[in-house]
Amino acid sequence: MQEHFGMFNQFITKYVKFTEAELADLNEKCTKVYFSKGALIMKAGEIQNNLYFITKGIVRYYVENKESEIKVFNFRSEYMTVTGYALYNYEDNLKALLNVQSLEDCVMIKVPLAVINYVINNIKSGDRLRSSVAEAQVLEMLQHVLDKGTKSVIERYDSLTINFPDINQRVPQYMIASYLGITPVHFSNLKKRRKTVKGIANSKTNC
Repeated sequence: MQEHFGMFNQFITKYVKFTEAELADLNEKCTKVYFSKGALIMKAGEIQNNLYFITKGIVRYYVENKESEIKVFNFRSEYMTVTGYALYNYEDNLKALLNVQSLEDCVMIKVPLAVINYVINNIKSGDRLRSSVAEAQVLEMLQHVLDKGTKSVIERYDSLTINFPDINQRVPQYMIASYLGITPVHFSNLKKRRKTVKGIANSKTNC
């Protein structure tokens, strides 16, 4: 219990300066929750009044089109927040824009939006939580769009493995392929070519 809230406290105190009493009060208002592998944490179109902070596990954000095709939008893992909508909007009864599913057994800290609003409105420097986290989210989404439009598939894959170094061990290959916008066969061939290129580069370095 202490370890998980310690991770959460480390994250949130980057944005807001709490007294010990205020931080203890915040922790009491939050809950440690568990999601088994494959659980649907958020469903697009349904109301969500909580934000989650991952202390263990990895999830995928995805959408499903009219043809029932699933498109993976992003992944989130330890020390990251999970929400189905824009973090700059902390109103209650918001509908999630994306589906969120656990890809491993996950442990998270559930933070009610009412608690976030209390921090923003009542804690000194609390409004930094809204501006800082929202800015980070907007930049992440913008980078995702820019990368998809300007980078090659291999470059996007390299960026993904930098952000999630062990993603190939934690996430099914077809989901990574969906994120990259290619078929699983294409992704398998890409990994083989990438491995060959790195092998050649290493050989030249050792010569």
